[in-house]
Amino acid sequence: MFINITRFHSKIILLSAIFLSIIFFILFSSSIKELSATNTIDKDVTVLYAGSLINIFENEIKSAFQNSTGYNFIGEGKGSVQISTMILDGFRKPDVFVSADTTPIERLMNHSLPLANWLVKFASAEFVIAYNPQSQFASDLSKASKGEMPWYKVLEKEGLKFGRTDPELDPKGYYALIAAKLANIYYNDSKIKDRILGEDRNKQQIFPEEVLKSILDSGQIDATVAYKHEAIAKDLPYITLPDQINLSEPNYTNFYNKITYKLGTGETIYGNPIFFSFTIPNTVENIEGAMSFAKFLLSENGKKILEQYGLSPIKPILYGDAYKLNPEILSFVQEYD
Repeated sequence: MFINITRFHSKIILLSAIFLSIIFFILFSSSIKELSATNTIDKDVTVLYAGSLINIFENEIKSAFQNSTGYNFIGEGKGSVQISTMILDGFRKPDVFVSADTTPIERLMNHSLPLANWLVKFASAEFVIAYNPQSQFASDLSKASKGEMPWYKVLEKEGLKFGRTDPELDPKGYYALIAAKLANIYYNDSKIKDRILGEDRNKQQIFPEEVLKSILDSGQIDATVAYKHEAIAKDLPYITLPDQINLSEPNYTNFYNKITYKLGTGETIYGNPIFFSFTIPNTVENIEGAMSFAKFLLSENGKKILEQYGLSPIKPILYGDAYKLNPEILSFVQEYD
């Protein structure tokens, strides 16, 4: 049988060209999709932050950061100790971790395989007692806020329901215990803490930090521990505590240090002035976005928002290995030297 070799070769070449074109189209389309996905991921900055910052971060910081940088803020608020445990266990890999205390970040730094190398303190906070203005005890709580009644006498009243967070999951939880024990010393009454809080992990008082506000609003509790910035952001009336108790005054550091709380993990927490801090964990997935958020938090715009809602921006203080801190962030922090 006669075969036209030229025509046969032409068909082979044509089919090969079509096949290669299909393969190229598939690979090209896949590359475009991967590039698009990468660009989308790079635009997202994941931030795990202390639950007390939910209102400030979601209502103010988020929009201001996005508008000024073009990044998408993906935030989640929880107890800072809980967040550090989630990072240690590999359940979360945030680009930035903002903590209500340095201890949760130090846990990452001191791990056998460090998950963070540094932290930056950026703001100080004040411990207060926030309350529901519709509470049946609102009149007495208001008097306490004006200094007309001892605050601890009101909180001791029979029937008053008090709320706080778990000291094993959240700094605010162990700050509550430390502040109450400082009150024992300050007022020379060793039973104040027991009368107000009961056992360290009193189940009747402990709630997740992210739901305390709704529980207070619903009337399930009458008062709760809070940071001043938290009460302001949530538009809650609050009782100011003496500087010797509110953990806001560096001049009283030695007095605060008299009280400690030991976590179930064995770590000892000393009473200290409250400083909010942040780090970029070593598991960061979007380093450029993380640096952008860190710089925004330390910027004049960021500081203005924090101050507006009751946090007190401070000269940034760097702890840890400066050589492992990204040079761009290091130079930004050094601007405040």
